[in-house]
Amino acid sequence: MTKAYLIAIDLDGTLITNFDNYDRQSFQLLEQLAKEHYVVIATGRPYRSSIYYYDLLKLNTPIVNYNGALVQNPHDRRFPKTMITLDRNIIRSLIADNDDILINVFCEIEDDIFLWKDTAEIIPYLHISGGTLQIGNLDLILHGDPNGAIIIAKPGHEDYLRQYLASTFPNQANIRFWYNESLAIAEIYHPLTSKGNALAQIAAYYQIPKERIIAIGDGHNDIEMIQYAHWGVAMGGAHPDLLKVAKHRTLSVTDNGVYHYLNNFFKKM
Repeated sequence: MTKAYLIAIDLDGTLITNFDNYDRQSFQLLEQLAKEHYVVIATGRPYRSSIYYYDLLKLNTPIVNYNGALVQNPHDRRFPKTMITLDRNIIRSLIADNDDILINVFCEIEDDIFLWKDTAEIIPYLHISGGTLQIGNLDLILHGDPNGAIIIAKPGHEDYLRQYLASTFPNQANIRFWYNESLAIAEIYHPLTSKGNALAQIAAYYQIPKERIIAIGDGHNDIEMIQYAHWGVAMGGAHPDLLKVAKHRTLSVTDNGVYHYLNNFFKKM
């Protein structure tokens, strides 16, 4: 396997649409490629909602969750597990100081879910199945430092929340917002958390040089991974900031973009 490639693939917006509709053509190709190469799922999802796709591909490689805050290999205990956490006091202070503009907050410690309020708009983001859910005052129920947090805020407060974190917790927490027409939805995470760092760890473990690393994604959270890989590929319709750094592009997930890029790439080998 001296010429094996490391292929890191995002899930939502890259292989999956609407949370659970997956690109079967791309999955079939990835399953075949995984017999000769290192195919790695790199997602912002928790482990519990990505292991189905990991098993569907019959993988035995590491899996990257929470955008790199959790990296582990379910089949290889020798692989060093990475667990990056955010100081729980950041979340507690965020709620206490900004409860007038925050609609909801939840955070996770691996597959334990801690939800501030039971409201409808948060449900699609929780991925409850396989996890343990607690709802209530996070001062009381959050028993440890989480892998990160998702907040839903009233729109128009994005800049304020960025400034709040930067001034109150300098160099301790980053924030990025997701596109949404009616809500300001953001992820808060430790500055060391990135898919790029996770990919570098995996590449070092398998001794894969950069020229044999492919990464494909669509979101802002894929930027570091796309930059790290020699073959950094943006999906059609990707985040504008990702398109700026990607050296290569493919079709959208609805047009089987992963299949078309990888099929053409390995045909030329």
